[in-house]
Amino acid sequence: MAGAVYAAGPHGVTGSQTVAEPRGDSVPRTGLYTIPSDSLLLRDPFVLADPASRLYYLPVRGGDARSFVAYESRDLHYWRALGPVFTPDDAFWGLSDYWAPDLLLHDGRYYIAATFSAPGRGRGCSLLVADTPGGPYRPLTDGPVTPAGWTCLDATIYMDGDQPWLLFSREWLEVTDGQVWAMPLTRDLTAAVGDPVLLFSASDARWTAPITAYGVTGYVTDAPFIWRTDSGGLLMLWSSFARLTKADRAAGRTEGRYAIGAAWSPSGDLRGPWVHDRRALNTDDGGHAMIVRSFGGQPYISYHAPNSHPTRAVIRPVTIDARRRRVILDSPTANP
Repeated sequence: MAGAVYAAGPHGVTGSQTVAEPRGDSVPRTGLYTIPSDSLLLRDPFVLADPASRLYYLPVRGGDARSFVAYESRDLHYWRALGPVFTPDDAFWGLSDYWAPDLLLHDGRYYIAATFSAPGRGRGCSLLVADTPGGPYRPLTDGPVTPAGWTCLDATIYMDGDQPWLLFSREWLEVTDGQVWAMPLTRDLTAAVGDPVLLFSASDARWTAPITAYGVTGYVTDAPFIWRTDSGGLLMLWSSFARLTKADRAAGRTEGRYAIGAAWSPSGDLRGPWVHDRRALNTDDGGHAMIVRSFGGQPYISYHAPNSHPTRAVIRPVTIDARRRRVILDSPTANP
């Protein structure tokens, strides 16, 4: 989740914080790829490998809180700023949040799935569309595509053959035990064509622990992302807060760190059943992860860490061993 951060510190979660991100008007287009990945101050880094240009694109929320900006790379190590790629007009329904833009190439067009909020309409997820990965993007529909009356966030698109699915989280502040859902969409991504399917709740994973914010104690589900393995099964990455470790207790923490979990559907069925790893993948207080395959064939994981300001992009190779259900974060210096 971008912008609002449930930050676990020495005295526990104290509510949401606003994390500074690049202002849309302060990220001018640059001609050279000179920005190292680990100097990108941003949240929720979702990377698209664009087959047409053979370049990588990374959209993020602009620091003005009402736009998206983007970065472009040739090698996943160094980037250049493209500036604003979506700035809403006065008719756009989303007035705040502007979280977690995920980028998809579908039927020759580029789509951003992102979270927005507005008084009277709550928090939901909408799609934006453009003819090029660097935009400009425009709204695909007037309003959220997630179910009406639900508080939803962190949507992404998963293609199950020819069937697009909207994968999203249902807010833990609404349901206490955060949930991950999938909903089938029309081919043009404008509407649902079936009821949403509950995949799992946060507490189903043994590595998660509750946090407290806004007077609510519950379990978080953030950023579900599905990757089809070479063996035909499914791997889902998602984020929550992990159980306290001895090191956490020694440091005076009362609630666990933000972390990435792995869940597996060995059958390859989106509906599961989903089998959760016993432990989180990381201990660097990072999360909101996805996987992109480089043009050289190497899978890379992309996420932000730590979960508090300043938070940076972490983009590093990953090994996925589906047979043994293992995800291994590799050396960050591998050649893509």
